[in-house]
Amino acid sequence: MLESRDGRVIYVVADGGKVRFLHDAQGEMRDVTDFDQHDHEGTPGKVPSGATPADQAKEAFARVVAERINAAVQSGGKVDGLVIAAPASILHEIRENLSKPAQAKLIKTFTKDLTNIPAHDLRHHFDIPATGWQLPA
Repeated sequence: MLESRDGRVIYVVADGGKVRFLHDAQGEMRDVTDFDQHDHEGTPGKVPSGATPADQAKEAFARVVAERINAAVQSGGKVDGLVIAAPASILHEIRENLSKPAQAKLIKTFTKDLTNIPAHDLRHHFDIPATGWQLPA
């Protein structure tokens, strides 16, 4: 059984306007990168009728987050797994836009908005098993 340890899993914490990519290294969460919707323009996509401009912006931002995850997995770097925490609608949009290789790395998702929690307090929100996550085969 392959298990995660020290930064082999990317933690993605997102909401409709901000995302943080973190690693769990030596028992502590550490921010690797972050950005918000003002830093990146969303990608076009299908917009449901009646969607407000704010909803459209959130969905476009979620697609940008998915693109970043896809790029991280595709880059050839050492990404053994992904754990994503986001509100339900954002999480759905991210998952819908993940590439097949990124979907294969997905370990667990949480329908929580954890974007404003400091990195040092995030670890216990993820219910990380004592031995680390069991990684996808």
